[in-house]
Amino acid sequence: MLPAGMLLLSTIILIGFGCQGKIGDTNRILKQIEVSRGICVILGDVNCELTISLAQETDLLIYVQLSDSDDVEAARQLIDSLGFFGTRVFVEKGTPDRVHLADNLADALIAVGEETKISESEVLRVLRPHGKALIGGKEIVKPFPVGVDEWSHPYHGPDNNPQSEDRIARAPYLTQFLAEPYYAPLTQVSVASNGRVFKAFGNIAFHVREEALLNTLAAFNGYNGTMLWKRELTPGVMIHRNTMIATPDILYVGDDKSCKVIDAATGELTDEIVPATDIAGGTFWKWMALENGILYALIGDQEQKDPVVRQRRKAHGWPWNPLSKGFNQPDNPWGFGHNLLAVNPKTKKVLWNFQSEESIDSRALCMKNGRIYIYKHDTFLACLDAKTGKEIWRKTPENAPELYIALGDYLHRQDWRTNWRTTAYLKCSDEALYFAGPTVGKLLAVSAEDGTILWEDPYDNYQLVIRDDGLYGISGQIDEHVSKRFDPLTGEVLAEFDTYRRACARPNGAIDAVFYRAEGGSGRLDIESQSPHWISPMRAQCHDGVTIANGLLYWWPSVCDCQNTLYGITSLGPAGDFDFSQKATEKERLEQGDFSNVASLEESPADWPAFRANNHCDVTTEAVIPQDIKQLWWFTPNTGFIPTAPVTVGDLLFFSGSNGVVWALDATTGDVQWKAYTGGSVRYPPTIWEGRVLVGSGDGWVYAFEAVTGRLLWRFNAAPEQRKMPVYGALMSTWPVASGVIIEDGIAYFAAGIVNYDGIHVYALDAATGEIKWQNNTSGHLNAEARTGASVQGHMLINDGKLYMAGGTSVSPVVYDLADGKCLNDPALLELIGSTSPRGRELYKIGDKVVACGMPFYGHPEYPVYDPTVFNKMLHTSADGLDVVCMNNRKIMCFDKIDNQLLNNSVYDPAEEPFYMSPGWGKLNIEDKPLWEFEGGEIAAIARGKNAIVFSRSSTEQTGRGTASSIAALDINNGKSFWQWEPSLPSAPVPWGLAADHKGRIIVTLVDGQVVCFGQAD
Repeated sequence: MLPAGMLLLSTIILIGFGCQGKIGDTNRILKQIEVSRGICVILGDVNCELTISLAQETDLLIYVQLSDSDDVEAARQLIDSLGFFGTRVFVEKGTPDRVHLADNLADALIAVGEETKISESEVLRVLRPHGKALIGGKEIVKPFPVGVDEWSHPYHGPDNNPQSEDRIARAPYLTQFLAEPYYAPLTQVSVASNGRVFKAFGNIAFHVREEALLNTLAAFNGYNGTMLWKRELTPGVMIHRNTMIATPDILYVGDDKSCKVIDAATGELTDEIVPATDIAGGTFWKWMALENGILYALIGDQEQKDPVVRQRRKAHGWPWNPLSKGFNQPDNPWGFGHNLLAVNPKTKKVLWNFQSEESIDSRALCMKNGRIYIYKHDTFLACLDAKTGKEIWRKTPENAPELYIALGDYLHRQDWRTNWRTTAYLKCSDEALYFAGPTVGKLLAVSAEDGTILWEDPYDNYQLVIRDDGLYGISGQIDEHVSKRFDPLTGEVLAEFDTYRRACARPNGAIDAVFYRAEGGSGRLDIESQSPHWISPMRAQCHDGVTIANGLLYWWPSVCDCQNTLYGITSLGPAGDFDFSQKATEKERLEQGDFSNVASLEESPADWPAFRANNHCDVTTEAVIPQDIKQLWWFTPNTGFIPTAPVTVGDLLFFSGSNGVVWALDATTGDVQWKAYTGGSVRYPPTIWEGRVLVGSGDGWVYAFEAVTGRLLWRFNAAPEQRKMPVYGALMSTWPVASGVIIEDGIAYFAAGIVNYDGIHVYALDAATGEIKWQNNTSGHLNAEARTGASVQGHMLINDGKLYMAGGTSVSPVVYDLADGKCLNDPALLELIGSTSPRGRELYKIGDKVVACGMPFYGHPEYPVYDPTVFNKMLHTSADGLDVVCMNNRKIMCFDKIDNQLLNNSVYDPAEEPFYMSPGWGKLNIEDKPLWEFEGGEIAAIARGKNAIVFSRSSTEQTGRGTASSIAALDINNGKSFWQWEPSLPSAPVPWGLAADHKGRIIVTLVDGQVVCFGQAD
C-alpha cells in the first residue's frame, strides 16, 4: 500500500498498448517504457523471451515473477544458462495480486498472459512516480504524489535553511535501496528534483577507491539508486558552494565560465548562460538561487584553481591541512564578488544588476520571498528587493556599530569540530536572519525587517535548522555543549537536548526530525518526543548531511570508514503502519515437500560440514593433512560470481554464492552432482546435517535440500513481508537470511534482516521438518523508541548454551538464549549516541568470550577499510594440548596450553568501554614465547588438521600473473613447512574460503567462482 499521505496528483493515463497480451517487439516496448537502465518487472513471461531480449539489449535489472513453481524452476535454469541469473535477472514465484518489491521502486512493469489480471492499485504501488506499466492493451503512468518536496538548492532552498517540507519522509523507516558508489571524493553537493538526485563530487580523494569520481557530476534515480548519467565537472573549481540548482527538467551548474544548462534526464549540455562581462564583472559564478522562475547570481573575477588531490593514503581519517588552497587559505580568495544579477534563464536577459563597491561574501548570501540579504564581515549587511535589485536597508559599522560589535571578529576556523570554512553562515526566515558557523563566534539573530539585533547566544559552534516550532541549534562535540531549541524571535530557550553532532557533517531537518552525525552512525532528534535517537549503520556525509526529498531520506558516500556498517548511498522510506515484530506461522511461511526418506551421507569427525568447520567456528578438524600435494581438479563456472566458503561431508563438496545457486560437486573429481536455485545472494555456505543441505538466501528464505540429489525438502520464509529492494546492484529481500544457518542438536538457527531499523527476525526451526521451535522478532528494536538494536551483519556461533551473531556497530555480538531465543544484550548500552561495538562480520571465541571483528559485512569486497580496528582480531584454536592463534590475519603462533584469563584480557568488554578504546584489544599479552610462529602475506583462511595448519593467503607482491595468491601448510608441532603450492592460485581466495575434507583434501574457493582442490601427491 502507498504510505499515508502519498495521494495521487492526477488521474491514471490509459492508452492502447496493442499487443493484446502477446510479447511485442523489444524496440517498440523500450520506446514505450522509455528506460534502458533501472528496474523492470515482467509478469507472466513463462518462456522468458521478453526477459532474455531485454537483458541482452539493455542494462535493466529485471525482476520476473511467475505463478507456477515448475515455470519458476525452468526459467531459472534457462536464465542461468545464459549467464544472467542472480546478476541481471531475478526469478521468483508469486501471484499477480502482489509483486514482491518495495513501494515506488520499478521504472517499468510489463504483464502478459494471465498476469495481466494484476490490479491497477498494485501496479501503482510498485511503480516509481513517472514509471510506466504495459498491461495487456493498457499503458499506465504513475503520477507524482502529493506531499513530496524537492531539495532544489544545496541547502534545500535559497534561504540556506536545510529544512525539508516533505510530508511523506517520516518515521518509522524501511530501507528503500543501498547503492554504489561505496566511496566518493570530497567535496560534495547534493540537489534533487522530480524523482532524481544529483551529486557533484569534488577534487579530493584520500584513497584510490574514491578517485574514479573525481570532479564528476552524477544523476541518480531517487527511487532505486540507479545511476542515470555522469559527466565531468570543470576541473579546479571548488564545488562546495551554492552554484547548483535542480528543477524538474533542468539542472543549472555554475562554474568559472558560465552557468551550464543541463538536461536533467540525460545529462546533455543544452545551453550556457553567460552575461556580458561588463555587467557581470567577470565570468566566474560564485552563488546562484532560483525563485519564481528568475535566476539570481553573484558573478565575478576568476578564482585560483584547486588542483586534483590524489593522496593515496593507507590510513583511516584524513589530514585537514592541507586539503587544498581554496579550503585552507584564511584570506578566502574564493566566493567573493561585486556583481549580483537577476537573469531570465529562458531568454538570458539580465533584469537588473546590483554592483557593490565592497565585495559580497557568497557564504552569507541568502534570499526568501522576494528579499535578498548580502553581507561582508566588518563592512555591511544589506537587504535588496529581488524584483528591482534596489536596497531596502543597509547596516554598516557607522550606522549600526552595535551589530558589528555583536558579530565580533572573523574566525579562521576549519576542522572536524567546527565544520568547513566554505559552509554558509547566514540563514533567513521571513522575519529574521541568523548568523552561526565556523567563521562566527556566537549565534546572532537579526531582524529581517530592518537589520536590528533581536537576540544572541554566546555559544560559538551551533549548526542551525529553522523550523515552525523553533530554531534548532545542534551543538558540536568539541565541548559536548547541549543542543537547544530557541524561540526564533526572542531567543528564549524552549528546550535543551543532551546531544551534539559529531564532527563536520551538517544537520538537516525532515518533517518529524533533525538529522546529524553521531559518534558513529547518525543522530535523529525526534521532534514529537524532543529526544535524541540513534541510527547506527551509516553516517551523514560531511558537506551535505542527510538529504530529504522525493518522500525519501538519502545518506551519501564519503571518503571515510568512520565505524559504519553500511556504505555508499543509503535511502530510507516511510514504513507507515508496518508491523516490525510480526510473528511467523508455519501455515503462512513453511512449504514442505516429501522428507520421509532422505538419503544418508556417511559422516565423520574429519568432515567440514559448516562455515569454519563447526558451530564454534574454530576451523578445527580431525582430518590428516598430506605432507605432499598435487592439484586434483579445478572447477570453473560458466559465468563468474563470488562464491561462499566450501563445506564438505564424505566425498561431496557444497558451496553457493552471489548468484544464489547452490552447487554440489564430487570432491574426488570436481564433477557437478547437482545445482539448485534460490532467489537471492548467499553470503555463507550451506550447513550439512544428516543428509540435508540447509542454506539461507538473500531472497529471505531458508532452503533444505537432500544432499545426495538436491531435491527440495522444505523451505521457510523468514521475512515478515516479501519485499525485495536493490542492494548494491542486485535485488534482495529487505530481510535476507544473511547469517547463514547453524545447526545444533537437530535445531537450525538463523537470522533474517540487514539493519536494525528494518527489524530483524531470529529463528530456531526443526532442521528435519522446518517447523518453528522459537522466534525472536524484536531484537532489532532493543531500544523500541529509537528502533535501534541488533543488525544482521555477519555469521553465527554457538558457545556455552548461547547463540551469538555479528550485529554491527549498535550491538555486537548479539547474544540469544539457545533454549528460547531471548536476547541477552543490555539495552542500556544503546542509550549512547555513538558506536559501542565493532562492526565486523567475523566472530571468534577467545577464552571465555565471543568477540566480533573484521571487515564490514556489506562493504565492497575489493575496497580496503582504512581503520585499524577491523584488523585487530584473533582466531584461537585449542586441541591436543596445543593452542594456535592467528593474529590480525598475518601472524600464526603456536603455544602450549594458554590460560583462559590471559585470553580474556586480550579482548574488550563492551560494558566497560568502547572496543576501540580497550588497551588490550587485539593484543595477546603472554610472556611465554610461542613454540613457533609464522608471518608472511595476508592470510585469507586457515584450517587446523590433526597434524598441520593449512592456510590460503593473498600477497601484495605483484607478479607477472598479477597479485600472487597461494596456499601452504605448516607442521603443527614445529611450524616447519609441509608444502607451499606453486604457481600461485589463479585468482584471490575468498575470505575463509578453505576447507579440509575427511581425506585431507584441501578445497579453496576463489573470488571469481573457481574452485581448486589439492590432495595427496602420488
